[in-house]
Formats: sequence, C-alpha cells, structure tokens
Amino acid sequence: MPVLLVAFLALAKRADAQPELPLVDAVPFEAVKANVVAVLSKLEDLGVPLSEETAEKVRAALRVGDVEALLALQRLLDPHCLVGVTINPESRVKAARGQARAALKKGKPSYFLIKVQNDAGVTQALALTSPQLIRSDGRTSDDRWLKAAIVPTSPATARLNGRELEYVIVRLQTDQSGKREANLIFDVGQGTQDLGFRAEVPILFTIE
Repeated sequence: MPVLLVAFLALAKRADAQPELPLVDAVPFEAVKANVVAVLSKLEDLGVPLSEETAEKVRAALRVGDVEALLALQRLLDPHCLVGVTINPESRVKAARGQARAALKKGKPSYFLIKVQNDAGVTQALALTSPQLIRSDGRTSDDRWLKAAIVPTSPATARLNGRELEYVIVRLQTDQSGKREANLIFDVGQGTQDLGFRAEVPILFTIE
C-alpha cells in the first residue's frame, strides 16, 4: 500500500476517534463495584453482554478493589460509553461525546453506556431528551426518527445512586437507515442543564 495512502488512513482514523472521558479516582470502590456488577448483570439480561475478554478483565479489577483497579474499570468500560455526563456541585449538567462508535441497527435496539460523574450527589433520575425523539403518541417525521430510553439496572428505581461515579445504560432504536444526526440533551430535573448548551451532544449515527 502506498505510503501516502497509509498516512491518510491513519489520519482519518485519528480524526474519527473520540477523546477519552476523564478518569475519576476520588470515590469509594465498593459503591462503584455495586454499580458495575448491576450494569454487567443487566447487559447480560438484555442479551448484549460485554465480550468475555473484557468481562473477565472487569471481574479481575473488581476482585482487586484499589485505586488502580478503579482506574482500570473505567478504561475498560469507557470505550462503551456513548456520552459522558458531569453534574457539578451546583447540580448543573454538562455532557460530552464518549468513545463508543455511534452505530445503530435498523429496527433493533442498540445499547450503550453513559458515564456519570456526579459531584453534587444528585439522586434524581437522569433524563434524556432530543428534538429528534419520536413523540409519545408514536408519530414520526423527518425530524423525529429516534427512540431513546434510560434502562434502569434495578426494577426498584431509575434514580442515580448519588455516588461520584456511576454507569447508566441507554437504549436507542430507529427504523431509519443511513446516516442521521441527533442532538442528545441530558438533565436531572428542571433548571439543571448547564449554561451555554453544554448539556447537549450532537451525534452522527450510522444506521446499518
């Protein structure tokens, strides 16, 4: 393969790659462990478990339970995160694109993780809205093509656990195909969106 073509492909790959989400280290390990175990169990129930290799590395980190293991857990799970959400001490929410590839399958649900850094100890449910979401009455249009829902890991509650770090599952589904962009907007209650529209994340999806 010509050298120039190799260089071009390398640059294209780097341009398409998303930046890594910030790592969180000041958090009790046991709280994170409980959340991760619940997330892994729910993904298995949904029929979309992590690869066996990744799952085994996650289980190994859970057994260690120190700061390095906490960082290792994040490095293993963050690549599956479509979005990272930060809630500052004033309960303002901002969001950033995660590392997960934005790929959907027409007519089938796709599941992603959302990484939540909760510096306010908020226990409200994480809400997801978008101008592209199909209306509750089921009516669709060229602008409204996406279904989205936060998937609780426990049947008892959909609320955040109030800890500094938590992973949340989101389900996305569409009957469209091709490439479509959606502007995902997050909050934890009225008036909690960060100023300057930083709670909004535009994502270009590839729908197979």
